Amino acid sequence: MLGLAGSPMVNLGLSFALTTLFVPLLLIAYIVMTWMRRCRIRFVKWKYPDYIVVEENSIRSILDQGRNHGICTLLVQGRSLVKGVRNHLAHLTSTRKLLKSALFTRWGVYVWKELDYFSVDDHLANSPCSYRGRPITENNIQDYISDVTSKFLPKRLSPWQVHVVNCFIRGEESQICLVRAHHLLLRQEHLTLADFLPLKHSTDNWTCQESDSPFTNLYTQPSALPRLRQMLIESFSNYWNDFLYNNDPTERPEILKKRIGIVQCVKIGAIVLVCTLKELTRQYRKSEGLKFLELWSIVRRESSKRNFNVRLIRNSITKSFNPLDFFYTCVALSWYVVITSFLKTPLLLARELRALQSRHRHYYPDTLIYTLSCYLPLVLQAIRETVSISWIVVTAPKIIIEELFLKHPQSNRLQTISPCGRKVVAWSEKVDVELVRKIAYVTGATETEVLLAATVDALKEYFRHSAISVPEDVLATVKYVSQRAVFLRNHEARGILCLALPTRTPLFHDDLIEILQVIQQNVHDARSRQRAIYAITAAETSCGLISSCIPSVVLKLLLNQLSKRYSLCLTHVDGDLPVEGVDGAVYWRPPQGNCNMSMTLHRHGNGVRLGVMGDALIGPQHFIVTRTFPNSVKNLAVVLGVPRAPSRSPSPNPLNPTTSPGY
Repeated sequence: MLGLAGSPMVNLGLSFALTTLFVPLLLIAYIVMTWMRRCRIRFVKWKYPDYIVVEENSIRSILDQGRNHGICTLLVQGRSLVKGVRNHLAHLTSTRKLLKSALFTRWGVYVWKELDYFSVDDHLANSPCSYRGRPITENNIQDYISDVTSKFLPKRLSPWQVHVVNCFIRGEESQICLVRAHHLLLRQEHLTLADFLPLKHSTDNWTCQESDSPFTNLYTQPSALPRLRQMLIESFSNYWNDFLYNNDPTERPEILKKRIGIVQCVKIGAIVLVCTLKELTRQYRKSEGLKFLELWSIVRRESSKRNFNVRLIRNSITKSFNPLDFFYTCVALSWYVVITSFLKTPLLLARELRALQSRHRHYYPDTLIYTLSCYLPLVLQAIRETVSISWIVVTAPKIIIEELFLKHPQSNRLQTISPCGRKVVAWSEKVDVELVRKIAYVTGATETEVLLAATVDALKEYFRHSAISVPEDVLATVKYVSQRAVFLRNHEARGILCLALPTRTPLFHDDLIEILQVIQQNVHDARSRQRAIYAITAAETSCGLISSCIPSVVLKLLLNQLSKRYSLCLTHVDGDLPVEGVDGAVYWRPPQGNCNMSMTLHRHGNGVRLGVMGDALIGPQHFIVTRTFPNSVKNLAVVLGVPRAPSRSPSPNPLNPTTSPGY
């Protein structure tokens, strides 16, 4: 591993210098890119007034290519899934406009065009009775599903499709639904892939358990900063409302019935300024722009409401600097100071002492002791959180450069020829979660790390059969996706980690235990060093942070280069699944850019499956990975002496093929 060598002080100084250099550049780039994109969007809206222009931008949209669309895929197997699918889709499309619109690009911007004719039957496909002259059974179901996913979605239609497969398992009819949809459609319509199916679920029985996945919860979410912000906003709002009630002429017209001084004039001017800024903000969000004439009209309107004009300002200055009025003001102020010092101050001190001695300080809400007891611990905790966040920000540029560009310089592409863009899929037999837990208990690893070790062993078998030299490491981008995000709408943004999967170990050859140990160390290093990468990618998912600061052309070149290095896209799906009638599910996150393969470790119920999606030119070798994965878990259990769970008679489940697909 290569790194930026040096003492801690040198590294800290280098990190600070890089941050000092990058932050102003990113701020300037954000302003310039936002303005340029807004101008381009306005031009497209003017040129194509009948189209719906996609104004937001994202990493996935930038990486989309003509032959490499970001099509998310979900396979669901269960009972009575076909019943009511068409009626469900008819109702869904009646409430979602984009489901009846085609997706195009104009001047580098995505646009939607509503179709003149739309039919649900164009998007709902039923499987034939046979595939390549044979009935669809557990022996060829994966070949058939892989053939379906390898076909592009029609460009003239909206980019989504539901494919219903009726197959026979040991003479009994079973049903599989394959849902495919463009990532932009899901994002803009706030849909999940499961929304295209008439599934029934109850959120009341959803177990809110935390996953032990090492690819989530890299840092504790700030708690003091949001609470402190909320308390300050509430306090300011209360003080501001009192200030308005006592000083706003619209609330108290009697204020202007007599001549006012300069202090009162300044208060009214502050109210006019704040109300103008609030109205400006509201108008700007509504119209996405503001002209100078509109600005001037808002200022005049707010000023006229309160009779705030040049005459009022002149009269207030004249009154305040009048010698007699000035003398009266000084006398009133002196009298207030005397009364406060000799009468009010002892009462206030006594009240502060009672609040200090009391255990129930909320009985004295107007005391300084109560204010300090509320704010001081929160401020100290907020300072700690601010220092922690600042440290992540300062060290982020150096760590990002090290992790993305300097580590693991060797090439490790999973595919040596140029991809064609069509995608094939495969999935493994179900691995018992209880067996994985026993292995994790014996080794001290997490369940996810055990599954990663089996995945690496399956990848090594893929390299041997594909006549590709086995690299020392396969670099992967890893993301955690909760089961809730797959089957329910979930706006929780999660980040990405960069992980090296060791296909060669330093001591022994093909030793699963050593592979597991190296994976544990790599995962630990990634969690400790890549908090900035995780936070930045999570911010990109939620609000498009990266795509707003960097030009799309530069970002696309950079991401294409990075996806050559990190040629594997790995997704960990975990969590409970209380969906009625669903016996099995596999989710695929599409590989984009120069990423060659996407893998999913999908836990459902008491089993885990490995799903693989890759370019069609790697087929049928991609079946090797899914076929080897269950055997790798069993081999690891045998090496460790972990007893296997008692074998059960297999149920008729098409997601557990009895023969190796593709052979």
